[in-house]
Amino acid sequence: MAIVGAGIVGSSLAMALGERGVRAVCVDIDLSGRLSSSERNAGGVRATWWQPVNIILCRASIEYYEKIAAEVGFRQRGYLWLYDAQTWPGAVSHLEVQRGLGHPIEELTAAEVGRRVPEIDRLDGIAGATFSPRDGLINPNLLKQHYRRRSRELGARYLDRVFINAIVPASDEVRLTCWQADASLEQEGLMRLMAQDVREAEAETGRLFELRAASAAICCGAWSPNLVRLLGVETPAEAVRRQICLVDSRATDLSAYGMIVDTSGLYFHNEGPHILAGYSPPQEPAGYHFNYDGEDFFLNEIWPRLYARMSCFERLRHVTGWAGLYAVTPDRSAIMGRLAPRLFEAHSFSGRGVMQSYGAGQALADLIVKGGYGTVDAGALARDRFAKGMLVTEALHI
Repeated sequence: MAIVGAGIVGSSLAMALGERGVRAVCVDIDLSGRLSSSERNAGGVRATWWQPVNIILCRASIEYYEKIAAEVGFRQRGYLWLYDAQTWPGAVSHLEVQRGLGHPIEELTAAEVGRRVPEIDRLDGIAGATFSPRDGLINPNLLKQHYRRRSRELGARYLDRVFINAIVPASDEVRLTCWQADASLEQEGLMRLMAQDVREAEAETGRLFELRAASAAICCGAWSPNLVRLLGVETPAEAVRRQICLVDSRATDLSAYGMIVDTSGLYFHNEGPHILAGYSPPQEPAGYHFNYDGEDFFLNEIWPRLYARMSCFERLRHVTGWAGLYAVTPDRSAIMGRLAPRLFEAHSFSGRGVMQSYGAGQALADLIVKGGYGTVDAGALARDRFAKGMLVTEALHI
């Protein structure tokens, strides 16, 4: 089995296949993940979603992360989600679905929010809140390394600095034309290769080789549409930049809490001696953009929202930050399943690749090995849902 893309989803799939007796060969342009969305996210893990398939994938993942919590830095301190008057009725209407799928979740009034988190002392605009105690925070890099270690123990191989030029499915195998760089690419060269259409890739120093496998899976995150396009298939997903700030707030300690999501769409949590905070401006254009707007982003988008909710954030100092990519579909849910004969896909998770990675790997491995989904059914995420008008629209997207 060949897996194109060895980020957190590809590595999880390699482990799941190994557990089923199938050895995987994973190829990636940069195994270190310098531009990988797996490395550039906020580390949140939650099953607090509105669509059953998203809840199921996350619940399966959380149950696994609980077993390896110490190894991957999984801290189950919950998600506190604040809603305004416009969004609160929708949250309440989905509580029965969430609880019915085994996701414990509480309803809170604004006053109860203030008592539970005294630092939230400005309650204006809060119509209600939910708290989900089994949600939490994880170290994405440690989780990815766990998948890779376990998959290698089960026979998986990882090939670095590999770029795919062609994918040719045949009746009995899949042939991938691969180019492998002689040495690790500089950041600028890596950005250029990853951002462009693979059919127009510029030559670099390296070698060509062909990889043959019984089947292949595309798990390249925001870059998957370019790979799928080699097959003459367009994918309804686009890369969108997301920026995250690390800020210093010596007067405030949020280490007792998990992720907090404000009514404004701001999300934040304690991160060692700092606070990690992110916000997704609705006007953000699509594209492979990795520049971080620095202190201007903090001053314009992060600090005003933090201070509007918590007076203890009056004085904050910007430390650093980064930008990464979401691969966003029209309904803000992943694309998973059978792409073509002997070809499979799992990508465009719209920001939830880390939190769904275990469940996604297990589900797709069952589909590949057994021909159908097992206990984790991701059938609702097949790409033909867009043509059929069967969207899996996810509202809790930040």
